[in-house]
Order: sequence, then structure tokens, then C-alpha cells
Amino acid sequence: MKTISLEIDEQIYPQVLNFLRLLPEDRCHILEDEDSLNPEELAALQDVQSRLRAGDESEFVDWDDIKDRL
Repeated sequence: MKTISLEIDEQIYPQVLNFLRLLPEDRCHILEDEDSLNPEELAALQDVQSRLRAGDESEFVDWDDIKDRL
């Protein structure tokens, strides 16, 4: 699975969350806040966030590689 970290305005947060809940539960796991994560999940999230802050986007698909297939 891939992880998406998204910062959004509080006013649209409910709409975005409702949209995400439309996705199949077996294909998408919504982590609403870090308090709901177990230690392993929290460590994985912090690792990804740390790499992103350092400019490492190697875990993520390059948009230029896939946009023509959509």
C-alpha cells in the first residue's frame, strides 16, 4: 500500500473525509489522526514524513510516469 499525507483547510476536511470513505474499505485504510495508530503504524508514518521533509519522494509514483495512463 501507498500512504498519502494531506494537509487541508478545516472547512473542507469533512467533505474530503466523506469522499475517502466512499472508497472500498479493503483497498483504503483511513488514518484520521496519529492517536489511532499502533506503534508500528506510527513509526512507518513518521519515517515517510521524515523522508518527505528531506526531499526523498522515492516511495511515491512519479506523476509524469502515470498521468498519460489515466
